[in-house]
Amino acid sequence: MRANAHPWIARLVKIETLVARFSGRCVYCGKHVNTGERGPHPDAPSRDHFIPLSRGGSRGAKNTVLACHSCNQAKGNMDPRLILFTWLWLSPDSFHAALERIDGDFSAPNRPLH
Repeated sequence: MRANAHPWIARLVKIETLVARFSGRCVYCGKHVNTGERGPHPDAPSRDHFIPLSRGGSRGAKNTVLACHSCNQAKGNMDPRLILFTWLWLSPDSFHAALERIDGDFSAPNRPLH
């Protein structure tokens, strides 16, 4: 491959960096990824562009998250902001449970979001 064929490859966030940044957990399902596996194993770690490139997201570190292979494939190019909106609308309680799993210090008010 030519040295300048794909200059963005050098800027890809390493899987190891994402595993450390997200404590080894998939940002979507919360399960620990299996760093001994590689895709297409469902628990293999993968990098995901939180806002898909096809929807205007960047290749930068701020838009790159850790996902298990299974969640990454299921998400595809869906915009997680739309997923979150739908999730809040359908089940605000499950959203609060997910926040508590992510951040144990989160204390949700005991009132509906609607």
